[in-house]
Amino acid sequence: MSEPQEHPDQWEEMLRAILGDEAAEQILSEMRAQGIDPSAQINQMMNPANFGAVVSQVKAMLGSSGEGPVNWKVGEQMARETITRQHLDSLTAAVGDRARGALQTANLWLDPVTAIDPCVGPNQAWTRLDWLAHSLPTFKRLTEPVGANVARAFTEAISAQMENAPEQLKQVFGSQSEGMMRSLIASLMGMQYGAGLAELATISFGTSDAGLPLVEGQLAALVPSNIEGFGEGLEADENEVMLFVAVREQAAARLYSRIPWLRSHVLDTVAAYAAEIQIDTDSIESQVREMGFDPQHMQEIDVSEVFAPEPTEGQRATLARLEHILSLVEGWVTAVSMQAVAAQLPHAIALAEMFARRTATDSPVNHTFGPLVGLELRPRRIREATAFWQMALEKLGTEGRDGLWSHPDFLPGAETLDHPETFFEEKQPSAVEEELDAFLAEVLAEGDEAADDGESENGDDSEDQNPGNS
Repeated sequence: MSEPQEHPDQWEEMLRAILGDEAAEQILSEMRAQGIDPSAQINQMMNPANFGAVVSQVKAMLGSSGEGPVNWKVGEQMARETITRQHLDSLTAAVGDRARGALQTANLWLDPVTAIDPCVGPNQAWTRLDWLAHSLPTFKRLTEPVGANVARAFTEAISAQMENAPEQLKQVFGSQSEGMMRSLIASLMGMQYGAGLAELATISFGTSDAGLPLVEGQLAALVPSNIEGFGEGLEADENEVMLFVAVREQAAARLYSRIPWLRSHVLDTVAAYAAEIQIDTDSIESQVREMGFDPQHMQEIDVSEVFAPEPTEGQRATLARLEHILSLVEGWVTAVSMQAVAAQLPHAIALAEMFARRTATDSPVNHTFGPLVGLELRPRRIREATAFWQMALEKLGTEGRDGLWSHPDFLPGAETLDHPETFFEEKQPSAVEEELDAFLAEVLAEGDEAADDGESENGDDSEDQNPGNS
């Protein structure tokens, strides 16, 4: 009579060993909520004839990951539950109005100091859950390629270790072990990425201050809960801090929404880096050996420890390009924002220094996103880039400075930031205007040729279809 009593413990222990306490508890709770007794289920599960149906039921309750390497249903649920349990915030009408009002004021202050138009979308105030919902699509795009490599490596390592697994576990998995492992690793990846996204949602001020433009669409937004306390230690009041952050948010929103090539260029460069991510198979095999299907260790897989310690030569070059363009973006935002707030906010310089330290020492993207994809992103030339844009304003004026964003070839190279005066010696305002005019003329000419070709083709079709018309 004692053996049947042991089965429920084995069932729960097996789930916790494979999935971790949180995911296992989720499954068990949902089973009970559906009127299913986990204790009775073990006998059916141990029957190979019923195992496929049980596995399907478990996968459905956990959240089907489809064919993808990351179970984003689990990832999103993990992120939402983490925020709800540990960092849930609310947005009162008064706070929301103050944030939206700050964004509106920020645009008024920016209009005289930049030639780049405001984004056409709405000004929004978000909770952390709102930020999560808006950032998830781009977060998926950036992490999934890396997740695929990590998941494949873990699946292969765990499948190899199955030879040393307890006999009962082998019997349970049977011929479906490979597919089951893929599904479980996809769920594990989803949980870890979801936890990272939740942490990012608790420290991001707006749509792009995390270091990357994670939010799609033409809009500007603030997360008031994350901005609270940023100016701690200064005499600046909450409204001044909110206005300062709003100006930076609107400046970045203008740049990413109004410069057509910029956002895709930044994200594509991240993707190019990720494509060459090298997986440290020794680290993965070591983690798999250490967990040994022990319930206390199997849930401790850490994807941040599986990347090769040294990037490839190609990755170094890609990373240098990424850091350079992000330095130019951050430098422009800083220069333009300071120009806008200098006469408006008494603590503008001190707040700018706090932002600079935040970017240099505790960048949100390095704090949470970087470890998940093996990317250490540190735009080291922000001060130099800021100085360049300040000099560009002196040499070229507002229109000429902002016109440099018209095409990536117009921007200064990394070496130019050391001696920005050489850039302006080569490119006097008239030369910049000539390059811009030539570029626009070329684009318009290509458009006219395409239109002429289209009219010609349509004309030929018309004549063929109506030979009697003259």
